[in-house]
Amino acid sequence: MKILGIDTSTPIGSVALIDGENIVAEHTLNIVQAHSSRLMPAIDTVLKWGEITPDALDGCAVGIGPGSFTGIRIGVATVKSLCYAVDKPIVGVSTLEAIAYNMRWTDGFVCPILDARRSEIYGSVFHGGAEWQRLTDDLCLPVDAFLDELDNHISPDSIITFVGDGLATYGDAVRERFDKIESGLQTPPTSESVVHFADTIFNVPRGATIAKLGAQRLKQGDSDSYWTLVPNYVRIGLY
Repeated sequence: MKILGIDTSTPIGSVALIDGENIVAEHTLNIVQAHSSRLMPAIDTVLKWGEITPDALDGCAVGIGPGSFTGIRIGVATVKSLCYAVDKPIVGVSTLEAIAYNMRWTDGFVCPILDARRSEIYGSVFHGGAEWQRLTDDLCLPVDAFLDELDNHISPDSIITFVGDGLATYGDAVRERFDKIESGLQTPPTSESVVHFADTIFNVPRGATIAKLGAQRLKQGDSDSYWTLVPNYVRIGLY
């Protein structure tokens, strides 16, 4: 199954072509130039690298956010137009899930977080390893409120891995929260949890991961509609 995966929800745009379990080509770039001017050339480049035309694809997957409002709109609109033009199925993929999937086989809990500005983060909670599963919706919350939500899912001796560019801004707040717990200044159920920050190379919502997650849905006969697929901006949280 040949799937084109695209994500433009962060400053790091990524386009990839997979064929079954194999990555055929991938183009990932972090530059100041806007996604609107670089996306179509990147798609064209990846298709040429893979020696394939759009009408030979089995489908496309696109990151629908949360993330940059403008970036998401560009990505979703471009992929919807492409799929409509060549009559191929389309699948929308959560950007947070794509980032979390980079840590798919990490034991314990995986928490992708992105900087949502306005003193908030986009975040969600997954359980990694053989029992991989999503535990929360994609959320937009202040970091303390997100960590309160995390407390509802973890046990006292959990292993928790945080990943995503939100750590650059809010990593100290996460460390402070768990440092306080470890020093006994507060006693929520995370008192003996082990916390890891993933290497920054895993913070990227790669096009190959978007394609992989999209292919999983397509194999199950599940896809989205050109007409109803919309960006997932997630500006309303639990508070």
